[in-house]
Amino acid sequence: MNQRRIQQFILIGFVLLLLVLGFNSAILKRIDLIIYDTTLSVSTHPAPDEIVIIAIDEKSIDQLGRWPWSRRLHAQLLDKLTAAQTKAVGFDILFSEPETLESDTLLAQAIANHGKVFLAVAPEKSTNTEIIELLPTPLIAEYSAGFAHVDTELDIDGICRRIYLYAGLGGAHWPALGLALKQGSEETTSTFAPPSHSGGETGWVRDTQLLIPFYGPPGHFTHYSYVDVLNGNVGAKQLKDKIILIGATATGMGDAVSTPVSGHHQRMPGVELNANIAAALLETRFVSEAHPWQQYLLTLLLTLLLLPISHFLPKRYFPLSLPIMLASALLLSFILFREAMLWFPPSNAMLALVLLFSLISWRRYFDTQRTLIQLSKDAYQQLNFDPITHLPNKTLFKDQLEAALAETPDTYNVSLLIIQLGGIKEVNNRLGLNAGDEILAMAAQQIQRAVEHAFIVARLSGIEFAVIMSRQPSPEETARIGRRLIHFLQLPCELKGDQFFFKPSIGVSTYPQDGDNADMLISNAYAAMHKAKSNNKRGLYYYSLHLKQEIFDESSLTRDLHLALNQNQLEVYYQPQVLSGTGEIVGLEALLRWKHPERGFISPATFIPIAEKTGLILSIGDWVLETACRQIGEWNKDRQNKIRIAVNISAIQFYDNFIVERIKQVLAGTALPAELLELELTESALMDDFDTTIQTLHELKGIGINIAVDDFGTGYSSLSYLKQFPLDRIKIDQSFVRDLDQSMESAEITQAIITMAHSLNLQVIAEGVETQHQRAFLIMQNCEELQGFYFSKPLPQDQAAQLLQHNLKSHPQVT
Repeated sequence: MNQRRIQQFILIGFVLLLLVLGFNSAILKRIDLIIYDTTLSVSTHPAPDEIVIIAIDEKSIDQLGRWPWSRRLHAQLLDKLTAAQTKAVGFDILFSEPETLESDTLLAQAIANHGKVFLAVAPEKSTNTEIIELLPTPLIAEYSAGFAHVDTELDIDGICRRIYLYAGLGGAHWPALGLALKQGSEETTSTFAPPSHSGGETGWVRDTQLLIPFYGPPGHFTHYSYVDVLNGNVGAKQLKDKIILIGATATGMGDAVSTPVSGHHQRMPGVELNANIAAALLETRFVSEAHPWQQYLLTLLLTLLLLPISHFLPKRYFPLSLPIMLASALLLSFILFREAMLWFPPSNAMLALVLLFSLISWRRYFDTQRTLIQLSKDAYQQLNFDPITHLPNKTLFKDQLEAALAETPDTYNVSLLIIQLGGIKEVNNRLGLNAGDEILAMAAQQIQRAVEHAFIVARLSGIEFAVIMSRQPSPEETARIGRRLIHFLQLPCELKGDQFFFKPSIGVSTYPQDGDNADMLISNAYAAMHKAKSNNKRGLYYYSLHLKQEIFDESSLTRDLHLALNQNQLEVYYQPQVLSGTGEIVGLEALLRWKHPERGFISPATFIPIAEKTGLILSIGDWVLETACRQIGEWNKDRQNKIRIAVNISAIQFYDNFIVERIKQVLAGTALPAELLELELTESALMDDFDTTIQTLHELKGIGINIAVDDFGTGYSSLSYLKQFPLDRIKIDQSFVRDLDQSMESAEITQAIITMAHSLNLQVIAEGVETQHQRAFLIMQNCEELQGFYFSKPLPQDQAAQLLQHNLKSHPQVT
């Protein structure tokens, strides 16, 4: 009895300690910030039309030159804003350094003429680390309506969510830019009075903190380009009675910050941050954080509410009390935010609820300690053994491998086999996840049978297993066991009346030749296994110096590929696409070639996968697209019958969020009509994300671009998706065309593809045409266009230009 009381006191003390340590901790604050961001994301509000941003954007910099600009331009802009009768103007630009007397005078006069111009003030660390205040120059400042600070506050996660309405050096005497614009535009007394100061404060002082109720992501407010307003492209009616904020939005300029509504990898310019502040103050939508005593009171009420719930709720439903109370805390926080614009951080209350729930749970289940002993044994089993196959898991496996290495004499080896099983996904898709678990258990039994229950077998992860063969005097036993593994794993497994087959990829590393520690052996065995998988070798693959060299070569090739584009090692070749009957060239396909300065020509089949793996395919693909479009435009200048250009687009390019905009930019930059550009995509690329594919294809078709399915017949070849995609043409894969002379099956497949395409009003082009017989067959099947060595091999730019100068004859010879 005494021991039990001691345990109770210890537990209560521990819970209280956790409560004290956890309250307002950094972790809870981060959780509160996440909850706040989620609440804010569902509480967005339309931006008021009264706020307008004049953006110093990329367009303005392109036309007006590098920043900073002469203050003459700012004076001219202000004159236009004065003429347009704008309410107030705020510069999110620091004018702390004089320019020239003439330009500063012009700006000062423009400020005076407007009468409601507010200038930015900001803190800065001086060379001796003291804080200084960057104020506008006296000449410019004299005629301004006032100064306003543009200081921002970042939370512990680096995101800006709050603002101080007043700040300044030695005292919070400058209003925030948004507040200054509100006061200047309304000419009324502010809801927020300036703080009183004792006079003894030092450094940069802040006062009156508020949370910013962001109206939406960057770009939510009305934006006009600086140069458009300056050139009169924005009418006075669009600016009349507006509150204007002027600042930088161009990438790399200004004081852009991360915000809860910015999205991934996107920052909000400071001028737009101040627009959100001004809009919130204008509409009285500012959010205040609950006072600490309010937070503690709400936390106490929520926590005490758990006691009667736990008392009256039936025991079997008691576990539901915690999620109910946690949801109640979140709901209370959400309601206060939406209805009262009051932010109540709920994580402290949730922590208190969790700890109190833990205490109550401990009291209820204290009498089950004997059961916990058994549970601890189960926990050990779960920690070290896989629950599905009952084999050692990755943790225990590594311990066993290290022990085997330590116990192996110098004259013996240890072989490690990493096994990855293909085919499990098919079982999951057809019969469900539970069936997948059953098939994994069968696989474990097959592996144990294959190793004759003589070696350690472990399950490392979902479809990966490992075998440790310790104390091996020679490699023959490893080879024998490897062959048995392949044999047993390739036997059919029957489940629920269906037969399934595993597709094993096995990598082998041997101690001490391939590594003298467990981590190195595991890494090398994995490398061998992945090599076996990539080469479609469903068998053993031994780690070796040769494999190590291959990995090194791929790394070297990756490094060289980074330099290839900048060093002009890449070149676009062109292969003609012709009308099947006449041989007239109607298009060219752009094909990428890489001439390495040391290795010579490198096959696209070698470097394109590396480009896709490293992401270089985006920049390389953009270059190919722009080069091909510009070149075809040049060739079409002197042609009566215009020819199109076909460009291959990889799946990575196609699913890039900016693919449509990038293509628009290329077409605009090269002046190529959209109907002369054809994008070729493989079937597999189109099927990666069906919904996104349809949306993107329709956007591209809206521009006027042609869409072709490349290598048709090697992938899904589904009539259902062809009917849903807005396609123009399909390309029969050259593997079918190449075998037309020898294979009746290829001829029938080719004929079926052409018939199907025509039934869907799609044109057909066959690639890989090399003989007159192939051409004649395709003409008989009404294949509209052909491509291949029979007409011309892919040619560099100069040779392609010569080819276009001559009309191909009806019976061309192989080039």
